[in-house]
Amino acid sequence: MPDIAMGVLSRNGTVLLARRSSERKVHPDRWSLPGGHIEEGEDAETAMCRELMEEIGVTPELWQFAGRFGSEGPPEASVTFHVYHVDKWHGRPRLIGDEHTELRWFTAAAIEKEAELALPQLTEMLVNLAMRETGTPA
Repeated sequence: MPDIAMGVLSRNGTVLLARRSSERKVHPDRWSLPGGHIEEGEDAETAMCRELMEEIGVTPELWQFAGRFGSEGPPEASVTFHVYHVDKWHGRPRLIGDEHTELRWFTAAAIEKEAELALPQLTEMLVNLAMRETGTPA
């Protein structure tokens, strides 16, 4: 079963989402978190740091584990997602490569109302992280 590591960058009550390219086989044109496959010999934290550098040009400096969940789908296509909340990073998020077509900061309300998330399991986690940033009770 493949494992995917993802990073949630947050600032001022918003979280950064990346729109997946229309060329992606899985969840094209949907919003998701930057991240990717954990390679052999890597742990999830190392993979998350590498993927954020490769996909959006930031180096995580301070993070904490936010949660883990499995994909909804047939067992032969199941994936485990490892999500980290990145509190501090170096660099300015920008698009690198062709995996994503847009980066946008979303509030909790926008996540619930506007964002067509590739992974519905992320909704509650992202809303809670955005609200915690503003001190709003979840």
